[in-house]
Amino acid sequence: MTENTLTHDLQELSTDSALLMLSAAKAMAEQLGVRVCISIVGCQGVPLARLRMNGAPLHCVDFADDKAYTAVSFQKPTHFWDERVANQPPDSPQKRVQQALASHPRMLMLGGGVPVRLDPETNSTQLSSTARILGAVGVSGASVEQDIQCAEAAVSVLLNMADR
Repeated sequence: MTENTLTHDLQELSTDSALLMLSAAKAMAEQLGVRVCISIVGCQGVPLARLRMNGAPLHCVDFADDKAYTAVSFQKPTHFWDERVANQPPDSPQKRVQQALASHPRMLMLGGGVPVRLDPETNSTQLSSTARILGAVGVSGASVEQDIQCAEAAVSVLLNMADR
């Protein structure tokens, strides 16, 4: 057994990146005229930064955490689940899988959770075969579409930094 098989290098979002993402999501929410809760988690689903905007629904704090946790654990945006089973018959295997997953604690399949990836070869946050998951953002409190917009704004601020 070599040293490489004994350990695994862990890379996650920095605290500064999490705060930058938080600010970008908040700015988008303000632009949209909504009040949301925002959660930024590292690659293991542990929160790095959280914010509940004044007036955002109280339950949305947990929902934002769970959206971020779901996005990082599956390395897919949370709206992927709805899109995947949208036109499936109620008794289809895909619907049954969705129902089983939905009953699992911390699994939240509503849009607003977006993973953050970085390709170490290109220093880009675009999806690629060599991209590593660094964390995720979860936003809750507005419509699903607005939550997604806020989450994507948070990720895009990192994309702009990586392109510099």
